[in-house]
Amino acid sequence: MATYNKFLPATEAMNEGMNAGTDTWKIVLATALANTDTTITAEVPNGNGYTTGGNTVSVTSSATTAGVYKLVLASPAVWTATGAGFTFRYAILYDSTTATPVGYWDYGSSQVVAVGETVTVTLDGTNGVYTVS
Repeated sequence: MATYNKFLPATEAMNEGMNAGTDTWKIVLATALANTDTTITAEVPNGNGYTTGGNTVSVTSSATTAGVYKLVLASPAVWTATGAGFTFRYAILYDSTTATPVGYWDYGSSQVVAVGETVTVTLDGTNGVYTVS
């Protein structure tokens, strides 16, 4: 499983201006990034089973318990490669309401998705994707 990493600029935005429980969240696939990204610049091109803009994920819960805020999101739909397929390395979680990348999963190397193969990003339904204490 890929390791989740947060985008450094998202920390301030999450704590000062996002409405995590009601904003629209998406996951996009990308070929490159920098942990200091404030925009997504290397998204997988549209086509061959991937749609630019990524897949929407729904908020399962957004709550504070014992002083710890936790955002839990449902896993998004899968991408199934068609035509020539596509290649990605990162799955990026972003708040599309504020256009803020929040975190990413690094798959360690480029993942070639051949025709008929699927990509599923599985989110943690217990621990959530983001916590603030």
